[in-house]
Amino acid sequence: MSLPPASAKKEIDKTKLRLSVLGVLVFAMFVGLFSRLWFLQVLAKEQFVRAANENTVRLVYSEPPRGRILDSKNRVLVENRTTKAVTISHQIRQGEPRILRGVVRRLAKFLEVPEQDINRALKDGTVSPYKPIPVVTDVKQKQIDYILAHRADLFPGVSVELVPVRVYPYGGLGSHLLGWVNEITPPQLRSDRFKKAEVRPRYTAGDIVGQDGVELVYDQHLRGTPAIRKFIVDSAGSVIRSQQIQDEEPGADVKLSVDIEAQRLVEDALEGGLFAGRAHGYPSPAGAAVVMDPHTGGVVAMASYPDYNVAKSANGWSEKEWREINGSKTPKDPDDDKIINRAAMAQRAPGSTFKAITMASALATGVSDYTTALPCPGSVTYPPNAPPGAGTQFFNWTTVDLGTTDVPRSLRISCNTFYYQLGWEMETRFGANEDFQEYAQLMGIGHDTGIDLPYEADGRVPNRKWCREAFEATKDTPFPTCKDGWLPGYTVNMAIGQGDLITNPLQMAVAYGSIANGGKVMVPHVAEEVAFSVDKPKDKDVVLDPEPTVRAELGLQEFELAAIQQGLSEVVSHGEGTAREAFSGFPYSVAGKTGTAQLGDTGLNDAWFISYGPTVDPKYVVAVYVEKSGHGGESAAPIARQIFEGLLGGDKSINITFGQDSSG
Repeated sequence: MSLPPASAKKEIDKTKLRLSVLGVLVFAMFVGLFSRLWFLQVLAKEQFVRAANENTVRLVYSEPPRGRILDSKNRVLVENRTTKAVTISHQIRQGEPRILRGVVRRLAKFLEVPEQDINRALKDGTVSPYKPIPVVTDVKQKQIDYILAHRADLFPGVSVELVPVRVYPYGGLGSHLLGWVNEITPPQLRSDRFKKAEVRPRYTAGDIVGQDGVELVYDQHLRGTPAIRKFIVDSAGSVIRSQQIQDEEPGADVKLSVDIEAQRLVEDALEGGLFAGRAHGYPSPAGAAVVMDPHTGGVVAMASYPDYNVAKSANGWSEKEWREINGSKTPKDPDDDKIINRAAMAQRAPGSTFKAITMASALATGVSDYTTALPCPGSVTYPPNAPPGAGTQFFNWTTVDLGTTDVPRSLRISCNTFYYQLGWEMETRFGANEDFQEYAQLMGIGHDTGIDLPYEADGRVPNRKWCREAFEATKDTPFPTCKDGWLPGYTVNMAIGQGDLITNPLQMAVAYGSIANGGKVMVPHVAEEVAFSVDKPKDKDVVLDPEPTVRAELGLQEFELAAIQQGLSEVVSHGEGTAREAFSGFPYSVAGKTGTAQLGDTGLNDAWFISYGPTVDPKYVVAVYVEKSGHGGESAAPIARQIFEGLLGGDKSINITFGQDSSG
């Protein structure tokens, strides 16, 4: 049924009214909305841009548990423990100085630590501004309870956090190999090692990183993945809100080629040998020893003396401890610098141990062959045909003419004049081509060996380039080096391991390793494997598994190497051998060479003995040098004997008996 016309008109009017009101409301809403948008985008633009700029995002990274370091038999050398550390907030550090001084003073007195230690931690510029600053670690629970109970009145801004600390189950054994950790320094943050490291996230202020040894070289694997927390902070530095955006993961383990019991043996033997040297009237302040597998280049042990106890670094070095370790306490006396790993960083002439390298060079370059026989007089003069008084005389270690000498005998009696002749011949035949120098470098001398340890010294094989550069560097001094340019005498002296030749035990171990293994110059290494759960075969996840690396080959025939090997064996076993006394009655067959490096006109010598054994299928190269300790057969060879005794299954107790040796 339809509505009456009047009623229908009235209803239509009401509808129009409603639509009109609704239209006005919608229009008003749009006007308000556009007005607000215009205000926000135009009138308040600068205000909101300023606020957005003042509210910034800060990412704070946790310190994840570092990976462990294990020896070749999966014995844990470095691991972690969690300790309670007292921290001070940045708000207190950056606030009223009077309040901070009071907090530091009360903490130092209550915890019985020097105020300067707390202040040093607070001044560390590498600490993140959004992390509390650890100032004292290993705090007792009773002390923690008291501090937390009195935070409001005595210790504002002080809190307690759990922090990871490195633990060394074997104490100070292998300190130079293992290294220690500490907060990254500003110079490290700028260095290529850390700036260009392929790690995510990048290294930042406050990170705990390796400072030496394996801890430094393998830091990117050991360090783990930190938890990342994002903070929104205002212009006053106050945190508005935070959110965790990445979880923490522990670092990978590093398994070494080092045997910790062999390490103990070598450290004890080296120290015992130095003490024996002092008992015989020598200064004997320092030395080093290396044990290496000649077939793989794996370092079994590496010792340097004087050493330090890396376990004391767990809570950070005190200023006094650090000065004692780095030698700054006695800046004019480098002999007591404990931080130096002399096995890889020493810069010393090797003496007659270099003669095996000279012999290999002469054979490889055709200057000599394995049947060569030369006279061994008390001295020789070069040039050979110089008028009386015009040439340079080079002396043997004895004035006695020891007669005609072949290759093996030249090594066993350590005839200087035999090797002067080889050096002179290589200099005059090859001249500026410097074949002798190049071959010595091929055997591993005068450049880094490639070992996975930091701060390795290059050493030096003197050549014409070095001579020019040395003169330029010293020409304005009272005694310039190479003032007369390159002279043949540089090569003649180098042939017996003297003059301007410098090297270290690690390089000599690499060179002798190539003689022992049939001619392969290996790259030495200390890490065997990097993996998660490295000691659990079922769970192991391998990250890095390096293969033994051959750097070069000697290029000698088997019979040529055999002549050198025979001579090195006779150094120990023959009645004329310069190490015969040191190895008298020794039940195992080893081969080696003594060296006595003269230290200028001081009357003192460095003593060397580089060796390998057993002579058939050698398992170890043992390189020993001791500073200012007489002759090689006197002091260095007995240390090597003690090391071989323990390695090959004999008596491991330390009882160093000096040998008899007056050779060069």
